[in-house]
Amino acid sequence: MRPLLRHTARVRRLACSLALLLSCTPAGSGETTGADASTSGTTSGGIILPTTGPATTGEDGTTGPAMKLDLPPEVDLPPAAGCGAVDILFVIDNSASMGQFQKALADAFPQFVDAMYANLPAGISLHVGITTTDFYCTMPGEACCPSQCSIGNTGCQIGSTPEEVAKLATYYNPPTGGDNGVNGSQGRLFVHDDQPFFVSNTSDDAAPLKTWFTGAAIAAGEQGSSIEMPVAAAAFAVDPVNAATNAGFVRDNDAILLIVFLTNDPDASLQPIADYEAMVLAAKQNCPECVLTAGLLKACVPDEQQRLWQFMTAFGDQPIWRDIEAKSEYAEVVGSSLASALVEACENIPVG
Repeated sequence: MRPLLRHTARVRRLACSLALLLSCTPAGSGETTGADASTSGTTSGGIILPTTGPATTGEDGTTGPAMKLDLPPEVDLPPAAGCGAVDILFVIDNSASMGQFQKALADAFPQFVDAMYANLPAGISLHVGITTTDFYCTMPGEACCPSQCSIGNTGCQIGSTPEEVAKLATYYNPPTGGDNGVNGSQGRLFVHDDQPFFVSNTSDDAAPLKTWFTGAAIAAGEQGSSIEMPVAAAAFAVDPVNAATNAGFVRDNDAILLIVFLTNDPDASLQPIADYEAMVLAAKQNCPECVLTAGLLKACVPDEQQRLWQFMTAFGDQPIWRDIEAKSEYAEVVGSSLASALVEACENIPVG
């Protein structure tokens, strides 16, 4: 999880009020009742509890109560921590052989939604979207659509030689060079049922969101490039270059951005990881600590510090992840564990 605020607003207000009250107390005072008129009042625990003093005589000869000690003034504190919105981006590998994993994710997603709705406050705005790992294909049957490209890899790393990197570059067509027209490609959100992303609220019925996502996750299909670029997809999904489809998906102030990866192949994104990280932070410049990552990945990805792992750990502590082959564990990862992490982050981000 990201660095979180360690005190709630209630604790901060109490601490501040006590500090101000204590500043009015003479050093070493205990719980006493003044015996003479000049010290009338009660102190308890070092906090003065003023009482009405004896009568005093004014210049006009009238009498009245002595001036009472005022309580400390109210203190203006920053608003309580907590998010007002959550944006969830799923980066789904849509190359050949991914059908079984897409279905397992779709099956687990309703439990994630249930856990979110049960634990987030009412009224939290939700955006849920999907993009794919493809940056090349324009028509099924072309090279790498889905599996006609052979570049040596170890299962976790790809493009280790200059020759391989040069070949990978021929399959990397970022949207800065033009829109290839493929739904969900180049970091554009995958449009399903005429919606590039689903808008919901924790006060709404969760069923429509579940239906939309489970359909979209499977509809992403297996016709994408076999040269997967999930890091590039996540970065370009929040970049203004894709505003035609993605505008409005990511909110900046007081909104969590959760990026969840589903991929079983090495990441071939070609730009430096720092470039992709900077694209995400540019979209979240008012709340960089609001970025969370998670994933269902090959087990070797963290051990070998693959590009994808470098990106996932660029925003804070260790992400929540599991082996993509362990489909029976999806419900736990994309269910209670991920929802708990999201709720904790949402409760503790700074406001404003």
